[in-house]
Amino acid sequence: MVKRLIASLGLLAILVSLTAPAFGIEDIATRRARKKIEAQKYPQQASEALRNNKPDEAIELFTKAIDSRAFDDQPQTLGELYYGRGNAYRQKNDCVSAIKDYDKATETLREGDLYFTRAACHLELNQDDKALADFNEAIKIDPDAVIYRNARCILLFNRKNFANAVPDCEKAVAAQPNDKNLLTAASQANEQIGNRERAAQLYRQLLAADPGNQVATEGLQRVGG
Repeated sequence: MVKRLIASLGLLAILVSLTAPAFGIEDIATRRARKKIEAQKYPQQASEALRNNKPDEAIELFTKAIDSRAFDDQPQTLGELYYGRGNAYRQKNDCVSAIKDYDKATETLREGDLYFTRAACHLELNQDDKALADFNEAIKIDPDAVIYRNARCILLFNRKNFANAVPDCEKAVAAQPNDKNLLTAASQANEQIGNRERAAQLYRQLLAADPGNQVATEGLQRVGG
């Protein structure tokens, strides 16, 4: 009887050891929750790396944040992560990779700076039509942003689209009255569309900002200023 009791207790011990919960192993839900908490630190770390001119580190951290899927239910944040990684690629002069991330960012993020930055990359890749489309979108989002008007003024001027360049150039000059590039574009664009009086005013303004400027001197001779 004693031996049988001992044997039964031994069997009970085995059964208990087999059925007792394994407290050292986390279940799937717990693991996902832990990973989501850990992922919260990646965006700030990635942004700091980018500010410190460490694009490779920033790319790695932005990628960890994206791949963690911790931000899938936060469209704004997810867009900012792709935008940030795109900026890190651009910091490495890799506009091809940057544009892919900017494209992803536009799916959930609508900011003028995003389109403006993507336009800059398109310009670097000699994709003027795509750059112009992005400048148009940036201005649609923020019509008062002078930097967007400035960029589109210069792009349209370089494409010899003087009539469409003038409104942007005028808005930009009003905000930056001593910018020689803007004054050059605005004065010559006005001359090209036949607005000689305004062209003369701008040529004189260019001369005031840059005494002896040859473009302004010759322009005044042409328009009779």
